[in-house]
Amino acid sequence: MKELTDSYDDRADDAVLRRRLAGDGYLFFRGLLPVDVVTDVHEQLARILYDSDWLARDADPRELVASGRAVEEGSAGFFGAYTAIQSTQAFHELAVRPELIGLAGRLLGEEAFAHPAHICRIAPPSPGANPTPIHQDYRFIQGSVDTLTTWLPLSAAPPEIGGLRVYAGSPRLGVLPVRASDGPGMLRAEADENHPEWRTTSYQPGDVLLFGSLTVHGAMPNRTKHLRLSADFRYQARSAPMARDMLGTGKPHYHPDVPDFPTLTRGWTSTESVEVPAGVNFVDRWDPRVDDVPTPQSRFAYA
Repeated sequence: MKELTDSYDDRADDAVLRRRLAGDGYLFFRGLLPVDVVTDVHEQLARILYDSDWLARDADPRELVASGRAVEEGSAGFFGAYTAIQSTQAFHELAVRPELIGLAGRLLGEEAFAHPAHICRIAPPSPGANPTPIHQDYRFIQGSVDTLTTWLPLSAAPPEIGGLRVYAGSPRLGVLPVRASDGPGMLRAEADENHPEWRTTSYQPGDVLLFGSLTVHGAMPNRTKHLRLSADFRYQARSAPMARDMLGTGKPHYHPDVPDFPTLTRGWTSTESVEVPAGVNFVDRWDPRVDDVPTPQSRFAYA
């Protein structure tokens, strides 16, 4: 597997960044976010996981040493800890940091906003937990094909802990067929798992991997004794369509197993990080399992 060696300065020319995003399907930024901000979120979430008995009692919570009670995403025993995480204001406010919102707007060429369904990934050691299968976000996000995802580690994420990998150039394959799979999302894209253009790196807090909704990506098995803690945040142009949630619009990740935002945000000083701007055009969803999905035209000219 190749190294993610392309680390871009966020001050690079916008046209250069768009061209590289179109060519590779991703951009990697080393140290884009302030480490102290990410570390603060890490420590708050580690305390929640410790109090939920997901972490070993005889280790520093910040080390994220998994206990036997750590469970796979979505399984029994998951939603208590995850609701507490989704109630953490600092986690959601990380998604609307100016470094991320500003970068998305520059790439899209207009004002951008963050989808409120901010995702925290808590990956216990394998084989007890399955890594996120390789997939394209478009089938899950829908709406605009030019929705961008940022993946960022909330703790150190070398390859052996299951850091994210991306298939460089994969957006040019279009919307791929899928099949049922274990792991978060439960759908696997029909892409070559052994293609030479798979890339990853040893991630550190502050790093940001950005990719488009047609980029094939997935996690690797966690072969350590630690939890991997990371976040997925998604951004789109205000003028682009956004797909409705099944139970409304702008709901939290894993709602209704996780309460709605009026409950999650009790006691917060601001809810701006989880609000959808006025005037966004909402469209209906389609079944993500269907075989033939036309590839929409992208402003990044992947084809």
